[in-house]
Amino acid sequence: MSNEPDDIECTDSPSSLGDASEYLRSRRSFMTDAATVGGGVLALSALGGTAAAEGHDGDGDSGSGRGSGDVSDVDVLNYALSLEHLEAAFYNDFLDNHTESEVENSDVAKYFARPTLRYSVYQQIQDVRDHEEAHVEALTGTINDLGGTPVEPAEYEFPYDTMEEFVAIADRLEAVGVSAYAGAAPLLSNPDLIPPALSIHSVEAEHQTYFQLLHLQRPSPDAFNPARSMDQVLPITNQFIAGADGGGGRMFTATVENVSTPGTLDVDRADGVVPLSPPVWAVYSGGENPAFVPGEDANEGTEIVAEDGFPMTLAQTVASAENTTDSGVAPSPGGSLETPALGPGESVEFGFSAAPGDQFTMETMFVQSNDWFYGFEGLSLFDGDEPVSGSVTDHIAVYDAGTEADTAPGTGPDQKPVQDPEAMDVGPKEDEPIQLARERHPDFDIPDASEVIEVTITPQ
Repeated sequence: MSNEPDDIECTDSPSSLGDASEYLRSRRSFMTDAATVGGGVLALSALGGTAAAEGHDGDGDSGSGRGSGDVSDVDVLNYALSLEHLEAAFYNDFLDNHTESEVENSDVAKYFARPTLRYSVYQQIQDVRDHEEAHVEALTGTINDLGGTPVEPAEYEFPYDTMEEFVAIADRLEAVGVSAYAGAAPLLSNPDLIPPALSIHSVEAEHQTYFQLLHLQRPSPDAFNPARSMDQVLPITNQFIAGADGGGGRMFTATVENVSTPGTLDVDRADGVVPLSPPVWAVYSGGENPAFVPGEDANEGTEIVAEDGFPMTLAQTVASAENTTDSGVAPSPGGSLETPALGPGESVEFGFSAAPGDQFTMETMFVQSNDWFYGFEGLSLFDGDEPVSGSVTDHIAVYDAGTEADTAPGTGPDQKPVQDPEAMDVGPKEDEPIQLARERHPDFDIPDASEVIEVTITPQ
């Protein structure tokens, strides 16, 4: 065990992100293979964009260049510009309706104990807005220099009422934007566009990390972030465009609560409560569950979660799966990165994005065990085009990973509560496939999932 502490003639002026979707969606190969291609971005920096445009003549296309198939660099840059219009409008909407005092005295800003951080939240949001407007300006200028017509901003509607809801949307919107850029970047044909584009990509990633912290999420939990295709991005972003056909894509908030109480287990150890480890989660589209499959052997990440509660190996495994569209690790209560246990009465919240057809999975350790975990074998996030909403606890179950010999819950010398917190791989090994704990151990007294864990999913 590893250690871990059909072709369409180009139209030059789509009027909104929704129009851009029709404008590009049916082009041969546009984005269809991009979801698993990493690296790069679309936007141009203010310093590099014009020079790049002037220095490249493309393939006789008035300097626009041709990317994959029939997709020009102007097509790709207009897609990026549409996303930047959306982000700039989002932050302007917030700043137009909230004062500095309201922001600095919000519970969100109070997360930062250091005054220099707490009392700069409003200014930081202003900075992010200014960055997005600079991206819009640079992209617009470059598209003009390439002989294209820049897309215009649409009319937007943003569904938030509180600071907390704003931060949750900002977290997801930035994540979707960064993954969209990564998905489309390989389509750029002009190599001079890439270096200045990378300077914007790093800024966008910094935005995402900042809002992850404000949203009490683990910043940058994964070694690799999945790229998104246009077909994955548009259903999510179009929900913010007035009158657009969003295709059912939504942003969601998930809440995981430990509802165990003293006596949930009829044992003396830890008063019979059942702590939980930081949940590792993923949204995936098609194919098998990237986290675990009942009846198959546990991967290394699932083994570590089930035996010791450490999340990062599994987080890297699901993030690198080709069918993963979003993933992460939920923070410990209060956003702490140092106290991983989710105790009785505590809850954590995290956000994700999904479209019809996507499924959700999650793993969290049943800590009073040798190698058990709660997990979703594969939860459909939509019923047709309607997003799931409310408690999904009935769909979660406790599984035996089959990697360590078991004693009854809350007993024996090899379970996590009686180990050193940093210990790993303690106890006699077992070589069995993943199976429901009740099926493998019908003689054990195992509480119902609803006695230990409550999982709620709320569409934004």
